[in-house]
Amino acid sequence: MIAASRLPGARAGVMAAEPLAVLALFVGRWLAGIVENFGAPFASQGAALLMLGLLALLFLRRMRLARDTALFVAGALAWFATGTLSLAANPHVRMIDTLALLSLLILYALFANAAAIYLRNAAALRLLYRLFAAFVALGAMLSVWQVSTGHGFVEAGKFQAQRAIGSDVHPVSFAIQTVAALVGLEIARARLGRRAGAAHSALMALGVLALYLTYARTAWVMAALVVVAPLLLSGPMARRILLGFGGLVAGTALLATSDRFSDLASLPVFLANFSLSDMVFDWRYIDNSISWRIVNWSLGFHQALEQPILGFGPGQSADSSYFSLEMHNIFLETFFEGGLFGLAAFLLVLAGLFRMHRRLPGATATDRYTRLLCNAFGLSLLLAVTFSTSFVDQLMSFLLYMLMLAAARAEAPCPPAGFATWKNRLTGW
Repeated sequence: MIAASRLPGARAGVMAAEPLAVLALFVGRWLAGIVENFGAPFASQGAALLMLGLLALLFLRRMRLARDTALFVAGALAWFATGTLSLAANPHVRMIDTLALLSLLILYALFANAAAIYLRNAAALRLLYRLFAAFVALGAMLSVWQVSTGHGFVEAGKFQAQRAIGSDVHPVSFAIQTVAALVGLEIARARLGRRAGAAHSALMALGVLALYLTYARTAWVMAALVVVAPLLLSGPMARRILLGFGGLVAGTALLATSDRFSDLASLPVFLANFSLSDMVFDWRYIDNSISWRIVNWSLGFHQALEQPILGFGPGQSADSSYFSLEMHNIFLETFFEGGLFGLAAFLLVLAGLFRMHRRLPGATATDRYTRLLCNAFGLSLLLAVTFSTSFVDQLMSFLLYMLMLAAARAEAPCPPAGFATWKNRLTGW
């Protein structure tokens, strides 16, 4: 009897099932986060561990490494190795945080590789469009429900202000995910050759609504950069100058009039009384998220210099810092936790991500448009993890980022006759 796996049809079925499996693992982790918000503790952690195990089995079954992600995978493994070395030098650490970080690094590497290998054809591109659409639509519905019923995120001292958390546990994390999903949705639409009709426009509007309800300034700036960057990097120079000037005026007006940015008015006074070399601060001047980040960076940097070679141990920035908070700067965080070795490993990861962007297709007008969107999001994410949030615990944001890159490099279906002419005439890309 011939084994079923040797039959051509059976083998084709197995290969077709692998993209579905990769996307199903993402959906499982996404839905687990929602379920956890409704009272199921540790659902997201359990889903992440299951995802890690199944991705490992998928890799071991095929033993394939994508060229696009090879350098990133090498960087993640180097980061894992330096973390293990740092752990040997810091045996008395909070082990649960260490294991969480090391597991995330392997999960990132496996998912990036799987997305690059299996999500490459038009069928996968259609599934990605539906997945991004579902993420945006459900996230918007959850956001409206949370804000209207009082189930959102409440900041200390602001008990009347409800902020949407969507399918995550924090407004900033969900907001970054929403930006990634919106960019991925537009990339998948463009590569599928679909017009931006009413349904697509409605989805984009829902995503913007969810983004607004998070009141996450970090993600607002990311979204603005993603929208403005492609406009400034293409087209006639006169248009670029006009758009740049208009954006500067609009940004200045927003900073001056929006209550969401009013607390930043005290920054000049804080900076006038701040010194990087002075470890004693007048805490009366620290009254907004920017000023306390600057102080946290200063304290964290001075503390990291106490153990500059191997750091304080992987995942220990929040447990070991003076503020008991993460560094909110990925370069300082990796230096604090892994020393110079950890920082070097992260730079290798960053080089791998840069290479993934460089290898995106750019032959056609659509390729160049989607590549611009990817690059703008990648730059905005780098700025976010440098000045606002952490990278290593942004699991869903990273997964959406990899799916977005997969959509940008997936093979587009053959366009209908006359589509290329219509698109070039409409967009000018």
